[in-house]
Amino acid sequence: MPITRSFDRPFEMTDLTTDLLLIPNQWGLINDLGIFTDSSVTQHNITFEQVNGTLALITDKIRGERNNVNKDDTRLLRSYAIPHFPLDDHLGPEDVQGKRAYGSDAAETEAEVLARKMVRIRRNHAATLEFARAFAITTGGIYAPNGTVVGNYYTDFGITRKEVDFDLGTSTTRVIEKGEEMIAYIQDNIQNGEVVSEVVALCSPEFFGKLIKQAGVVDAYRYYTSTQEPNRDRVGTGLYRTFYHGGVKYIEYRGVYNGSRLIPAGDAYFLPMGTADVFFTHYSPANKFSHVNTLGEQAYMFTYRDPKDSKIDIETESNFINLIRRPSVITRAFSST
Repeated sequence: MPITRSFDRPFEMTDLTTDLLLIPNQWGLINDLGIFTDSSVTQHNITFEQVNGTLALITDKIRGERNNVNKDDTRLLRSYAIPHFPLDDHLGPEDVQGKRAYGSDAAETEAEVLARKMVRIRRNHAATLEFARAFAITTGGIYAPNGTVVGNYYTDFGITRKEVDFDLGTSTTRVIEKGEEMIAYIQDNIQNGEVVSEVVALCSPEFFGKLIKQAGVVDAYRYYTSTQEPNRDRVGTGLYRTFYHGGVKYIEYRGVYNGSRLIPAGDAYFLPMGTADVFFTHYSPANKFSHVNTLGEQAYMFTYRDPKDSKIDIETESNFINLIRRPSVITRAFSST
């Protein structure tokens, strides 16, 4: 245990105990689930073609009568700009000079301070990505709070989100049937030939709490076990309670950043798993000459030492858009009781 001088009692020594570090929770459930497919692009926008395929039953005709006429598929071209998220910092001599290193009585060093700043910045970029993915799932919108990019996949695609009242406050409600309604809707609307391996419901604490207390679910939750975890264990890093019921994996997500909930209070969002053509995160290159027309990365970090040796500038950025190609497969659940 290090010993350092006491500033409260001159000429006396005191033990320097372990630091109390108050670090915000690092929420990353959506990233951990692997819902979004990462994709790198070389430009600051994405463009894709939407083909609305059609099938028609052919009616019979009398031989010699005019034939039925085939119709081509309808095609639409969609394009979105990729938002730009910069975050900068700098390191000056005053950040090191006369400073005690964290958890030690040794002097602070330039390398330690610089590394600490970089770690904090990288965490902020990761938090922004997680929040933006949750924003896309819960609203269908492109996360760009300053309005530099505007778009909503439900509005743009002309789709109304499927919403189901689970009525969890009523003892006679058949929760399994509600879940089956969600599963059936997702299967009917994915329309890409893929097989949905699992349906996951990201639940707010309020929805999850009502779910496990619902009269028809109480016993199922009480005796719930699986081959992977004991009854009512928490998944991931231990922050998330999970519960399988009626073919749906319900996960409680308590994520909050700067007072904003990742899953709105009282809501649950049902998502298909095992798909490769629904959720994408596209990354574009950094705004630097050396990265022009190169494949984008999740985040960039650059450091520049001032020729006058008076500071070190830290420039970072991430450029991404979370694209939901089939917004109709995300369904919302709530409980009016």
